[in-house]
Amino acid sequence: MSSLLRKFTTFLLLVGGTTLLAVPSGASLQRATVRAALAPGKITHIFVIELENESYLATWGPKSPATYLNNTLRRQGVLLQNYYAIGHNSLDNYIAQVSGQSPTQDTQADCADKGFTFANVLPGTADPKKKVNPGQVDGQGCVYPSSVKTIANQLDAKYPPNRRTHVAAWRAYEQDMGNTPSRDGGTPDPKGGTDCAHPAIGAKDKAEAATAADQYANRHNPLIWFHSVIDNKAECNANVVPLGTLDVRGQPAPSGHLYQDLLSEATTPRFAFITPNLCNDGHDDPCHGTNSAGGSAGGLVGADKFLQSWVPLLLGSPAYKSGDMMIEIAFDEAEPNPADPPDYTSACCSEVPGPNTHAPGNASLPANDAPGGGLVGALILNAKYVQAGSFDTAGSYNHYSALRSYEDLLGLTTGGTDGQGHLGFASTRYVLPFGKDVFSNQ
Repeated sequence: MSSLLRKFTTFLLLVGGTTLLAVPSGASLQRATVRAALAPGKITHIFVIELENESYLATWGPKSPATYLNNTLRRQGVLLQNYYAIGHNSLDNYIAQVSGQSPTQDTQADCADKGFTFANVLPGTADPKKKVNPGQVDGQGCVYPSSVKTIANQLDAKYPPNRRTHVAAWRAYEQDMGNTPSRDGGTPDPKGGTDCAHPAIGAKDKAEAATAADQYANRHNPLIWFHSVIDNKAECNANVVPLGTLDVRGQPAPSGHLYQDLLSEATTPRFAFITPNLCNDGHDDPCHGTNSAGGSAGGLVGADKFLQSWVPLLLGSPAYKSGDMMIEIAFDEAEPNPADPPDYTSACCSEVPGPNTHAPGNASLPANDAPGGGLVGALILNAKYVQAGSFDTAGSYNHYSALRSYEDLLGLTTGGTDGQGHLGFASTRYVLPFGKDVFSNQ
């Protein structure tokens, strides 16, 4: 046999007469990459709505005040019982969900350790222990160097942004962003508010606490914490945009970015992250301003009012009706619950702390130095591939799992940390994407 022919000859590994695997001659055997249960192309649009600070029992239990979420929406989707946050407080969870980066001590503290300063992660060098800490960078701070990529950068590589408008395949919709430009920063948006709002590097973050007129928070806007996003100012301005407002009926106003983008599948982003303001995401209670119903109640009541106002817009969109859109309603972390303390720091998926936090098991260290942000649960909505009203107890997932799922579903199957399209801790073999327990309608 010639060397050329041998190079391309496939040998079959046989055990008991059963074919297990086909590999090219001379190729090394590697563990098969586990992919999401749906092949790329079946889900072409993913929308994430991130809410705040509620444990599984508080949100999904029988005493939950989130009645629209638990009654109307749960009947249309699958509830993931074993879905976990990856840390405390807010910022590290948001960062993990779009980049696979594990917490730093500063992101754990929402940059409070830096005096709420928009500070770079320094030294920001690649961690040398690639097997233990895949794709992680070392250092402290909150804004990651340009070497750290996000799902936005992955989508840019596969679907280049429009050269004229800079509109990309992804968008972040941030409620109240730029309501007070002097507070939030950013570039004025023609539809109101500002785009790509964030402090200058080294400047104080003024958007930590809500005001009556502006309840936007930088720490809940995941993509502004990466130089790989904010250094491309034109693209950031085009895609990190205000959510929009409600009209006199309490429905999304037709002039808003989200409303306009959902009018057709062609203008619907492939990936979108929706962040309600500090009242409507459930963080504040009572609110400094008003919730989506015009009241001052926050917490799960405020979050539920937000969902009732905005989610029907998604469900009524052409992309959702066609079955091409998946909606994930998730919570960043579990609030400490005195009745059930383990929930606060519980974790799944063999999560490790990462290189920039203390190791777990030291009682002298605060709880947020241990991996895990508690059991929060998540709801997955899709018109075609999930069983409406179902309850998933089989799978165990976290924010890294969610990122891995987004990447697989959207066809991001090359590059990344593992060469298979997965970033950071989303690339570890212990983290699994959403399986047939989620997408049970095949």
